[in-house]
Amino acid sequence: MSSNVIAIDGPAASGKSTVARRLSEALGIAYINTGALYRAVAWKLYRRGLDPYSVTPGQVDQVLAETAISYERITPDAPLEIKIDGVFPGSELRSAEISAAASKVATMPNVRAWLLDLQRGMAKLGRIVMEGRDIGTAVFPDAQFKFFLTASPLVRARRRLSQSGETVDGATLESVARDIAARDEQDSNRAVAPLRRAEDAVFVDNSEWEIEQTLQFMLDQIKEKDAMEKETVLTYRVPYADTDQMGVVYYANYLKYFEMFRSEMLIDAGLSYLQMEKEGIAMPVIEAVCRYKSSAHFEDRLSITGRVAEAKGVRVKIECEVRCGDRILADGYTIHACMDMKTGRPTRVPAALLKLLK
Repeated sequence: MSSNVIAIDGPAASGKSTVARRLSEALGIAYINTGALYRAVAWKLYRRGLDPYSVTPGQVDQVLAETAISYERITPDAPLEIKIDGVFPGSELRSAEISAAASKVATMPNVRAWLLDLQRGMAKLGRIVMEGRDIGTAVFPDAQFKFFLTASPLVRARRRLSQSGETVDGATLESVARDIAARDEQDSNRAVAPLRRAEDAVFVDNSEWEIEQTLQFMLDQIKEKDAMEKETVLTYRVPYADTDQMGVVYYANYLKYFEMFRSEMLIDAGLSYLQMEKEGIAMPVIEAVCRYKSSAHFEDRLSITGRVAEAKGVRVKIECEVRCGDRILADGYTIHACMDMKTGRPTRVPAALLKLLK
């Protein structure tokens, strides 16, 4: 089962933090900025009088052993913020000095290993938005949703320059662009969990998009996938009329249950039989298979589930399973041919039905 995580990866100044925060607000779920964790470690090293650029692995291990980091809310309605050793560093973590040192800290294998359990532990909060540079590849490779957010180097430099406290005094567009390029090089070539796009991540280049456009695109992607992966469960109480002389459900009724489920699944997907018929498409059954495992009886409460297992050309295969509690009573499938009701000839599977294919 995949982790209930919306993973957003990408290079510096690509808009990850802003989009992740807005996404969490729109969905009413927690937002975790993993970059803040590395900033927190850099902040702690400076507080100990240690230089992140020359500190030894042993010194880092000693500091980590004496460090407590958590995500907490300052007030009940506030967003989650980094708390380190009982202190909320707040804006101190967003200084140019800490930001630069965080990139160095993120290359340290012992720091990444120490923070990994903390990051993965955030999944206990339920669905979360987590952003960073290796969320979809290393932290949550099984994340339910993955996005790789980027923009052109020039656009990213302009964004970083406009962010208060993120650049040093006197910074220019050219100097910020050089710093971003150096950061990209370091993040992409580090030995541990380098910055890269997960193979199954949705690529989002928002160079020419406003924040609202990026947000809406990602929300649409999430809602569409949620709808596709929503499992339809049809609950049915066996009436006396469904049983035979032996007091068990008559065998042919299981095919009726399959049909009841198909109808419910299509309605849930916004594509009912009635709608398809209005569009001139019929789906007659051309093959039906039912394998019987156990018997159902009068007043048993059945759960019927299934999925679109195959859809190509003009044919659709829908699998079904009938359960009573933990017992599988029957499973099987039906194969349908899509037909143009006006001509009586085969027609291609509707695009909306293809989206149900998992």
